Amino acid sequence: MSISGSPQPQRVVLHVGTPKSGTTFLQRALWRHREELDALGVTCAGRRHVEMFHAAIELRESHAFWGKSPEDIDGTWQRLCDGARAYPGTTIMSHELLGAARREQVEVALAALEGLDVHLVVTARDLARQVASDWQERVKNGNVVTFREFCANVGLERHNGFWRNQHLVGVLDRWGRDLPPENVHVVVGPPPGAAPDLLWRRFGDAAGFDASALDPTTVETTANQTLGAVQVAVLRRLNETLDGRIPQPAYSKVVKRLFAQTILAGQSSPPAQCPPELIEQLAAVATRQNGRITRRGYQVHGDLAELVPVAGAGPWTDPDAVDPEAETASAVAAIAELLIERVAPEPDPDPGLVPTARRVGGRLRRRLSGQRG
Repeated sequence: MSISGSPQPQRVVLHVGTPKSGTTFLQRALWRHREELDALGVTCAGRRHVEMFHAAIELRESHAFWGKSPEDIDGTWQRLCDGARAYPGTTIMSHELLGAARREQVEVALAALEGLDVHLVVTARDLARQVASDWQERVKNGNVVTFREFCANVGLERHNGFWRNQHLVGVLDRWGRDLPPENVHVVVGPPPGAAPDLLWRRFGDAAGFDASALDPTTVETTANQTLGAVQVAVLRRLNETLDGRIPQPAYSKVVKRLFAQTILAGQSSPPAQCPPELIEQLAAVATRQNGRITRRGYQVHGDLAELVPVAGAGPWTDPDAVDPEAETASAVAAIAELLIERVAPEPDPDPGLVPTARRVGGRLRRRLSGQRG
């Protein structure tokens, strides 16, 4: 909407997810090209992307889960909105945690943007891919749920958990109810095999800038890499053994970023796939949602048909029943890398966790590549 205000209000693009729809890829591209975007009259909210994370968990009232105190985050959302009000152009406020906000939380968010030209952008992928990705992300964040248990809960179609984040029309209802349809944008995540910059160009079209001259593929690919089913099994077993003994934010730094997204991501195995019986149900949900999106007149960037999942060729493999020998080999290889890193001399000055993670990942990929050769 253009919430009532000046004749030419500043423009704000609220990108609220959905999770695992390419949000990290887009956010990294936005920050990588921040100077070029500023020349086009476009900026990202805040001085660092972590401020958007703090704003999102403040709005969602989920700071305790992430190991933050109210004092760490109080006022972040309002401060970023004030910055958008002061910027003479378009401000992009992007975080995937926003999509699942309750209606009253959305009202608080939009009240801070009163008088600005607010556009809602929601990125989405086909639901079968989202099921496998969402389960993996939960395990990366410490959950011990099996894939079978997770899929059974998804099949109930209750509006919590998976569906709170991934029900596209639900997200559009909560965030776009008071916006005119021309200010509500659905960006379709392209299927596997599409041009690597297609999602980026579709997002730019929705956000109001020409993304074609800005290469998103130069962005580092160290975060949110897809793990194979064997590696997820190792991580899930590890979570069972840890039994919550590493709380947030330490878990995210050590287990998720270093162990999962660097060491395990350097290994490979076939990824988890949605079971065929659930794909049929998800296809029906997506078809109904596409009809509602079309009837409402929302702005669609891409082809809504790409949101309808189809069963893959070949037999389905249960991610909960991976080869025990492969699981053991993965765990031992990961432990070996951790031990090697433990005794490796640190360069001067100490580069910290993230460069360390990159060194481990690079070494592991070279070693595994040599073994496969």
